[in-house]
Amino acid sequence: MDVQRIRELFPVDESVVSALRDDDAIRSQGRYHAWVQAMGGEQRFPVEFLLPRIHRTIREEWPPFISRRRGHVDMSPDDLRAVVEGLGPWNIPLRIAEGVSTMPDATLLAAAVVTSRLLFRRDLIAGTIAAVLGADASRTTVLDIGCASGFFSMDLADRGVGEVQGIDLRPANVAQAKFLAEHYGVDRVNFDVSDADALGTDKTWDVVMNLGVLYHVVNPLQFIRQTYELCNRFAIIDTVCHREPVSGYFIFGDKDVAEFTEGREIYELHPTYRGVIDTIRYAGFREVFEVVGDAERPHPLYENGGRRCFLAVK
Repeated sequence: MDVQRIRELFPVDESVVSALRDDDAIRSQGRYHAWVQAMGGEQRFPVEFLLPRIHRTIREEWPPFISRRRGHVDMSPDDLRAVVEGLGPWNIPLRIAEGVSTMPDATLLAAAVVTSRLLFRRDLIAGTIAAVLGADASRTTVLDIGCASGFFSMDLADRGVGEVQGIDLRPANVAQAKFLAEHYGVDRVNFDVSDADALGTDKTWDVVMNLGVLYHVVNPLQFIRQTYELCNRFAIIDTVCHREPVSGYFIFGDKDVAEFTEGREIYELHPTYRGVIDTIRYAGFREVFEVVGDAERPHPLYENGGRRCFLAVK
């Protein structure tokens, strides 16, 4: 009713809107990418470094626990394969047993790309945490928000961290994590279904990990403030970053929340590099470092500034 009346009362120029609809740029992602190209492409914005940097030489290696099999030893390969398939889809390639893996051979090419990113991030993130903790690891507690299938949680527990708690809003992801922890025999790690927004601050952890979560939430300032309240020592925040030299967030909508790698809402806020830094600082963290991975073959997502890893000290 009101829309009709507005159009009757006022001349409405829809020429630009019509032009955007021609190439699906009416969606927020399309408008954003069209704008970037109109500005001269992503290369127009250089990769900035505005924080003290920690350089780490990255070694892409699998954690030792994946070579073990302590659970499900009485299951036949066919039964084990049926369980793994029933827990799918999976987003990381893991060998479960001879002839049984989380990703079938048909996806090996995609799995190779995922593996490279996974192992790069493993050393960049878990390796850094382990190095900072040193001999304190066994007396340390860690919270992994948005743990997915639990890879980073299990890696830290396997490195000797005293207690690791992984949470994820999707029951299917938590079911995968529990299966893997039992299968590989990783102790001192627990997984629960929980929305990050539902976490109170009555319990705290020494270290909090936010890995690939910040750009899936709709309240990023509150989310990082919550991270500050939950951690006693430091947090690792690994996130997509946009390179535009402003402090802000871009709205991306029409997300498929049925996809197990997405967040809870159909829209989310993607931060710029400067936006992440300001958000972390205003949350209360007194010192922020950027962890930079140096490798023979640098990971393109991190090399081009599209993804950054921050160590925020309370």
